[in-house]
Amino acid sequence: MNYRAVLHAQNLFFFLLYITALALAAVLVYETLLLTRQVPSPFSGGVAVVAEPTSTAPALMGSTAMSANPPTPVPTVPLLELSLPAEQQFGYHPKTGRYIAAWLPPSFSGGARESFEANKDILDEISPFWYTTDGSGRLYGNRDDELVRIAHENNVLVIPTIHNVGDYEAVVAMLLDPQRRTNHIQHILNEVLAHNYDGIDIDYESLDPGLREEFSAFIIELADALHSHNKMLTVAVHAKDSDYGGLGGYQDWVVMGKYVDRLRIMTYDYHWRGSGPGPVAPLYWVQSVAEYAQTVVDPSKIVIGVPFYGYDWPESGGPARALPWGDIEDLIDAQGLTVDLRQRDDRGLIQESRLFYETEAGRREVWFMTDQSLASKLDLVQEMDLAGIAIWQLGYEKPEYWEVIRSQLVEDPVQIQREINQWLPEH
Repeated sequence: MNYRAVLHAQNLFFFLLYITALALAAVLVYETLLLTRQVPSPFSGGVAVVAEPTSTAPALMGSTAMSANPPTPVPTVPLLELSLPAEQQFGYHPKTGRYIAAWLPPSFSGGARESFEANKDILDEISPFWYTTDGSGRLYGNRDDELVRIAHENNVLVIPTIHNVGDYEAVVAMLLDPQRRTNHIQHILNEVLAHNYDGIDIDYESLDPGLREEFSAFIIELADALHSHNKMLTVAVHAKDSDYGGLGGYQDWVVMGKYVDRLRIMTYDYHWRGSGPGPVAPLYWVQSVAEYAQTVVDPSKIVIGVPFYGYDWPESGGPARALPWGDIEDLIDAQGLTVDLRQRDDRGLIQESRLFYETEAGRREVWFMTDQSLASKLDLVQEMDLAGIAIWQLGYEKPEYWEVIRSQLVEDPVQIQREINQWLPEH
């Protein structure tokens, strides 16, 4: 038999075998996803899976913004040894093939609640900005048990944020002292278990690079404690495109990437309150950060931050003010302003909008994200096969942003593709 004919026949055979395997894998994955989506939410009955800690200390105030009442410390209680019922099953995540997370303001009201209700079908995770801490490691703030119940009833994970925004030095003494670090982790774990959170989000910002080792130790110890109870750890990190770049020198992504469940990169504030006017999250910068991140962290853990706000600077100099979309829209309507889409500069693609307006004090300049800019960021997440997006913050947005998210992520076939990949050569 002719050698070429034999080779052709072999190639044809393997090609048909390969196509058959792909088709079979696709069918199996599709049926599996259908079955998974039919699994009932574990929270549909509103029943907590952990017990309240026994303590006579007063509970935190609920449904109240942090600024409304003095903060109340969360009491120290013994660690809870709890386990989930054997029959407990969890809802499907991510709902769209990519994780969609959002930070919330402390109070679950107004635009934040309206946005949540309108988009809870595709939201995977919410992180209300509830907690702060101090050098002792105690927790302060407010919680809202109603939000936890509503979120769980709609298969949305609740991962509250502990932050140091407004007092960046508050966590330094705790990080430097191993015993205080242990106490802090105990407070966190007790709070997570007592109130049926799905995990915790750490947002400790603007620390000295000299705290790198201590911060890594804290993340490792906290991750181990949470994971031992099947709880998640997400961490908000400063955007950087090199190890010690920007404000994030104290955050060792190589170490953190091994322990956290999601690395939420704050890819916004490229220009910020204290800087001069300019794009908030230019695409060329977001891409540079994402490309560095995937070299040191598993892409399936990388979440890109998306700004649902803009900045308004005085042209004469001075700090900017942050503006939600509604305020920007009011400016445009009230003064008949012209919006200038900035596609690129000498560094690359920007894709943000800019406008100018006049006040009695002088001219001002506003920058904010366009629908096209958001679409480009989602393209980047998909092309690099990253975990998803984290939105700052719910209730600030232009309504059309959600149309972009739904059009691009809801139909994202990534879950099926990942299952098929294991059958492909070199996967």
